[in-house]
Amino acid sequence: ILKYFEDCGSAHYDGECFVFDQRTGVDPSLHESGTAQCYHCQAPLTPEEQQDPRYQPGHRCPHCYIPPDEERAAALVARQRRLEQVATPLPGSIPYDNVRPITVPAALHGATLFPFLTQLLPHVEDARWEQLYTDGLLVNDAGAPVPLDQPLAAGQRVLHREPATREPDVAHQIKLLHEDEALIVVEKPAPLPMHPGGRYNRNTLQYLLQQAFHPCKPRPAHRLDANTSGVVVFTKTRHFAGRLQPAFARGEVEKHYLARVHGHPPTDAFDGSARIRTELSTAAIRGVDETHGQEALTRFRVLERFADGTSLLSAQPITGRTNQIRIHLWHLGFPIVGDPSYLPDGKTGETQTLPLGAPPMCLHASTLTFPHPSSGIPVSFSAADPTWIRPEEEKDSPP
Repeated sequence: ILKYFEDCGSAHYDGECFVFDQRTGVDPSLHESGTAQCYHCQAPLTPEEQQDPRYQPGHRCPHCYIPPDEERAAALVARQRRLEQVATPLPGSIPYDNVRPITVPAALHGATLFPFLTQLLPHVEDARWEQLYTDGLLVNDAGAPVPLDQPLAAGQRVLHREPATREPDVAHQIKLLHEDEALIVVEKPAPLPMHPGGRYNRNTLQYLLQQAFHPCKPRPAHRLDANTSGVVVFTKTRHFAGRLQPAFARGEVEKHYLARVHGHPPTDAFDGSARIRTELSTAAIRGVDETHGQEALTRFRVLERFADGTSLLSAQPITGRTNQIRIHLWHLGFPIVGDPSYLPDGKTGETQTLPLGAPPMCLHASTLTFPHPSSGIPVSFSAADPTWIRPEEEKDSPP
């Protein structure tokens, strides 16, 4: 400060200046004046303002203070904007070179390339693997072709290169419902796969959230089918994932779904309790196995019966089996409208993820209640009602 006055001579600031290690005001005689400066907005602060409860040294002052609710809302708006930027255009809809790792399991330790691939993935024809190898698309971690006669070790990876990959388009109107130090809660549209698999890698909810929240890597605490819309919870760290995911396993999470189904159930309340088969059919259908299947329970309640022969139900899964609600309704004779896999009359289909623009599968995760992983206090999140909640011809009539 003295050097400044020496350099500028008589042309100097007539008033206070600030010592920047502590933002402490000093008067022209270089004595502390009692005035401070806000680190955030750099406003001078009188001793009285420094006693204001809104003054948070190093963060906020009465001049730039924002109430916590407004601050969280503004942060959510900014994050929503970032998510929309990440999803427009869809990253998987722009051709890119994809690499799918195929890891050797312990059971196939010592197998050579083709026996390993055909045993691990029997649904892929042998000729397909041979063509991929000829085209140089089966390589090791160094990018070199895997020798055909080399035994593979457990844990070793074979990389399947897929040049100029373009994934199917998906719904990308993801709505952020909540964010805090532990959680990200979103309303997922449909069709949108949860995580990479099959034809989808970048056009997935997990990939889009990881891009929007980078360097954080959100982890899904549970799953929704690609064709199911509604509330989904992600955790921000492995620590919080370890605290929340066991709550799902212990049945401490309450889930409520809306479903529109074919038919009019004869009673207003009923249960689905059929055991669900663990093995998948060739079309990835699970179905019912009353002898060896997993125990499952879903409680249903009829909300409305429509003139078009469909009904609106509330569904509460007590257990958490894959496709549980869909299978129970299908088995009871009230399949979900638009379900491409579990069809009317006990039939099944071969389509998994619906194409964008197809009529929706009418299943929606409407509410999720669970103990917050930080505090253990129950929290609840809800999604807006879907557009299909009533048939088109009844949308103008009162419920």
